[in-house]
Amino acid sequence: MAQTLLNLLNQQLQLLFYSIDNIVYPSYLSNASSPKKQLNSVKSVMEDKTKPVTIDNDAAKSKQQKASYIKDSASRVLNIAGSYGLDAQLRQDKPESSALERATDREERRKELRQRNLEQILKFTHGFCKDETAGEPDTDWLLRFFDMAQEIHNSSMQRLWAQVLKREVTNPGSTSMKALKVLQDMSSKEAQILQRAASLACSFGGDGSQKLLIGYKAQGSIFSFGKRTTTVNINIGNFKLPYSSLLVLIELGLLHGSELESGVIEADPALPLNYQGKNLSLQPMSKGVRLLYYRFSPTGNELCKLLGNKPSMKYYDQLVAVLSQKFMLVTDTDSSVDETV
Repeated sequence: MAQTLLNLLNQQLQLLFYSIDNIVYPSYLSNASSPKKQLNSVKSVMEDKTKPVTIDNDAAKSKQQKASYIKDSASRVLNIAGSYGLDAQLRQDKPESSALERATDREERRKELRQRNLEQILKFTHGFCKDETAGEPDTDWLLRFFDMAQEIHNSSMQRLWAQVLKREVTNPGSTSMKALKVLQDMSSKEAQILQRAASLACSFGGDGSQKLLIGYKAQGSIFSFGKRTTTVNINIGNFKLPYSSLLVLIELGLLHGSELESGVIEADPALPLNYQGKNLSLQPMSKGVRLLYYRFSPTGNELCKLLGNKPSMKYYDQLVAVLSQKFMLVTDTDSSVDETV
């Protein structure tokens, strides 16, 4: 009986091993050498499917981008050094020329560039001329002008310097040495700020100096419920001239740093106001009205006149709307806008 049971058990084990050997496994288990290894492979695949997704660290990407940026900066510096003949110690091969020869060559190229700058400015100047009556500029002024203008490489700034020279030819003595110095130290961005300010500049009364008119201050009436004064301002920031731009002009010495107010405007005679060639007459409708403004410095006045009249009609419309609250305005129909630049 026991022997019979052992025979039956052996037969069952043989059938079991045969079934295992003939199982068709998936492709990812086809290389497994035994059922045990096949089962381990299945477990490994299941574990891979349950692992959380790992997102790349942005800090590592930032470091990689920074490394790329530094590399680009180094390449840019190398390019600049080569363009100006200063790359001798950055090159792998030893330079054939001496340091003195390289310095001489660099100075020659700089002289050539300065010459081209002056020739381009004179070309622009000649193009700006319209057969106006000419004078004789002072020789010292011309030499100082050439010394400064030869270092101007930006095309827009070259045009501005050309306008300076044209103005000096047609009106000798109109541009001071101080104005030239300020212009020399001015960047193209600062020049754009000055141009925007100049397009909002006006003059009023007997004073021909340029001002930025920003509003008015008026005494309160008996119906103002205790308010002694009323102040109405024009937001010149809406015309690309925020307070930060005013600070730039103040730092350059082109605009006085304090907001000023005029004396009380009288009804008779009317106050003349000129905005970029447009003439207005102001008669206050009540007493105690004063104008609020910033004043350009003498150098700022010179450069504003140099830039000519380029009115901002949106600013002009708002200026008229604000002044109409307290003034009767009379417009000179014969006024004109002189665009000289």
